[in-house]
Amino acid sequence: MPSSKTERLLVPIELFSDTLCPWCWIEKRSLEAAMKKFESSHPQVEFEVVWRSYCLNPLFKSRCEKIALYDEMAGGKGKFQPHLDRVSTVGRPYDLKFSITGDTGPTRSSQILIANTLRRRGPAAQARVVEALFQSHFLDGKDISDEDVLVSLGSQEAGLPADVVRSDLRDDDNGRVVDDEAEAAVEEKGVEAVPCVTVLGKYKVGGYQEKEVFERLFERIWEENAGVLNKA
Repeated sequence: MPSSKTERLLVPIELFSDTLCPWCWIEKRSLEAAMKKFESSHPQVEFEVVWRSYCLNPLFKSRCEKIALYDEMAGGKGKFQPHLDRVSTVGRPYDLKFSITGDTGPTRSSQILIANTLRRRGPAAQARVVEALFQSHFLDGKDISDEDVLVSLGSQEAGLPADVVRSDLRDDDNGRVVDDEAEAAVEEKGVEAVPCVTVLGKYKVGGYQEKEVFERLFERIWEENAGVLNKA
């Protein structure tokens, strides 16, 4: 067995999300903060995060004003503002701001971009695309169902050729892949809402959680595996 100097513990993480979900953006930041802190004190640990599709609102099929969509999901006109205020407060420590402006359509195309970035460029590029999608939707007032917006993000953040991104978005097979992934999230993974994080394929952390929750879970995983890593 390799010595403890070279042995590493790879911790795979799946994060199920929908780009409509403001809590998913904050979860990204809280998880990243926990991983960064843990890796600094446990250099033998390496995390690998991949983003998986989930459909937050299956009935949403056409472009509309964002605030109207969120109000409808919250129960009526003006109902989303208190929720937005809470989201903004929770996101502040992570330097996140939220502004629900402009129009949007269904998130299926953005999920195709996320899935294909992982396939073509790997987890690091996927994370950059996810970050850019959240910022575009929740801060910049962009429509992340718009093909031109997605092509631009894929090119800028993942270095993908524009024609490749556009072709991927128009490929029906890619749409079916994310549909199947979202369906499997519910039926096979037991995901009931987003954000939802699974660690090592067996520890499920549902709903938004602060970084301390992940830090405690990482400590548990470390304690369970440290004996193996420390063997010469």
